[in-house]
Amino acid sequence: MRQIRILEVAFDTEIQPYQLPQFRGAIARKAGLEHDLFHNHDNENGGFHNRYPLIQYKLDTYKGQMRPMLLCLEDGIEEAHHFFSQPDWTVSLNGTTHPMRVARLNVNRYTLNTWDKQFTYKLHKWMPFNPDNYAKYQILRGIAEKFTFLETLLKTQITSFAQGVGWTIEQPFSVKITNLNKEEWLQHKHSQKVLVFTLDFQTNISLPDFVGIGKGASKGLGVVRRVRERNFSNKTS
Repeated sequence: MRQIRILEVAFDTEIQPYQLPQFRGAIARKAGLEHDLFHNHDNENGGFHNRYPLIQYKLDTYKGQMRPMLLCLEDGIEEAHHFFSQPDWTVSLNGTTHPMRVARLNVNRYTLNTWDKQFTYKLHKWMPFNPDNYAKYQILRGIAEKFTFLETLLKTQITSFAQGVGWTIEQPFSVKITNLNKEEWLQHKHSQKVLVFTLDFQTNISLPDFVGIGKGASKGLGVVRRVRERNFSNKTS
């Protein structure tokens, strides 16, 4: 079990999903590119840090409006002040100016743990594959084989998330895909197209809402949302 700190900040403006990478770049430049938790580039050696992103860029849907949001985990919360201490939070996306006024701010602690019960989650636009894994997936023919392969990848990536926030999962846990809602090709990194999945899964691990799983987690891919059980006890027949 481990408790982690989470900061969610949604801004009172509207952007489109394809603008999330631009939003990420604009926030990183405003905060200062020397603070690499905002962009995960290795400033000293070039390339990228091989680590779980502690500052992530999301969309917060509110009354049909898609608002940009920062999700900061653990050390990412302290780093966030490099942006919020700036005198002007305005950013420009494709020549359009967006004042970054705070619409919603939540700071809380979340308990990561394995349980003796299952939780159901929605996983939105999950990008599970690197080139090697995709090559293996392509040669699978049966639906059961593909689901098993995807479940193994998802379990590995949940473990990577846990390690990234300082939690070693010591108890056995399971992952079961219960519904594949959508499979689609998504434009990613200029001309590159990648295969992403929107699905439901069950696991006996508690995961916080909005956290990203898999590749592209810092840029709004692989967003986890828990499906809460409805309480019908007060309804009459």
